[in-house]
Amino acid sequence: MQIKRVCLWLLVILIAGLIFFFSAMNGPDSMELSSGFTVWFMHLFHPDYESMSPEKQKQIYQLFVFIVRKTAHFTEFAALGMSLFLLLREYRLPHAAKWAWAIGTFYAGTDELHQYFNGTRTPSLRDVAIDSAGVVFGVMVMILLWYLIRQIKSIQHNKIE
Repeated sequence: MQIKRVCLWLLVILIAGLIFFFSAMNGPDSMELSSGFTVWFMHLFHPDYESMSPEKQKQIYQLFVFIVRKTAHFTEFAALGMSLFLLLREYRLPHAAKWAWAIGTFYAGTDELHQYFNGTRTPSLRDVAIDSAGVVFGVMVMILLWYLIRQIKSIQHNKIE
């Protein structure tokens, strides 16, 4: 049990550290990282992108970069929510889901504050809301998985008897 707790702590710290690392990137480097994914998605959904007018290309690029960046926010905080829930559940903390959401949302707020001091990034309450939604999603996924695993174990146990 002790090894499991240490591993869960390390997972939470690793994910929080990755979030901190991405937030510490300056604006141009962060945008460059997003651009690679953005271009790939644009060409996937708009194979005719190269033949479009420059105005249309710019419009599509701005939409896709927004989607990619906000999806990244949501996803990294969903992973944080999942790991926080597992950690708190391991300690048998009452209302582990609520605590995981509260801690994850607090971290989202501190993450945006961290970006404020970066100098080339802009903090956003919208991002805190997206991050918080990601935490909730991650927690809900873990609750669903937890429930399904318990149901499968119950069915298997009943077959044995």
